[in-house]
Amino acid sequence: MKAYRRLPVGEGETMPAHRPYYPPLPSHYRDVEAQVVYFYTEPAVVQRHLPEPLAADPEGLGVAFGYKIPFCSAYGPFNEAGLMFRCSFRGQVSFFNTHLYLDNVAAICSGRERWGAPKEYAAVSFERKGNLIYSQTVKEGVPILTLTADITQKAEPAEMIAVEPNYRLKLIPRADGPGPAIKQLISYRGDPAGTLHLLMKGNGSLAFGSSANSDLAAFPVRGILGAFYSVSSFTESYGEVLYDYLNP
Repeated sequence: MKAYRRLPVGEGETMPAHRPYYPPLPSHYRDVEAQVVYFYTEPAVVQRHLPEPLAADPEGLGVAFGYKIPFCSAYGPFNEAGLMFRCSFRGQVSFFNTHLYLDNVAAICSGRERWGAPKEYAAVSFERKGNLIYSQTVKEGVPILTLTADITQKAEPAEMIAVEPNYRLKLIPRADGPGPAIKQLISYRGDPAGTLHLLMKGNGSLAFGSSANSDLAAFPVRGILGAFYSVSSFTESYGEVLYDYLNP
């Protein structure tokens, strides 16, 4: 049995204090399969999903993605899917992560508490049937996000649209009344030392579903730019507090 000790004043990072629900960083990911579909939507709809002072891309460029994660040193295996939209912050072009769904509770807690990732629990599937890559997110029994891609050609990394830096809004509520105790715009970049094992491209499709508690159907798909499929290994570490709303 593990022996617990009194928590000193200067220690403590995650909850619960004596038995953290997830381990410290870094987290190592191996052989992650990723499906990406680039698309255009209505900029005015994107703007409503961005916190101030971010400004939506006038072209309405978005990225829908699905991940199959067979190994993660911190959380174990899980699937993940979500949306990011191109925007700008003080002249810096970036992407903002508006929606994120996955089927691993520890990864949800870590992503929300550390980086402000908008993670929600959902059933996320990721399958490959021949050349077709298929990813679907089902929340409370309703399909809300479906991606398919017919992957037939090899691709080069330069053909993809860079989605970094990408931003998240970290919100932690106050305990003594309404309002946030922490409100920060977090910037995150991927692992530059990561290994890309495979990259393919092809035609893609994207469909949003509707439910009473999901707003994905609000995004009209104005056009599909293309789709990519990759297999990679990388390490996840710390981000950056880009803007502190409570201490600007």
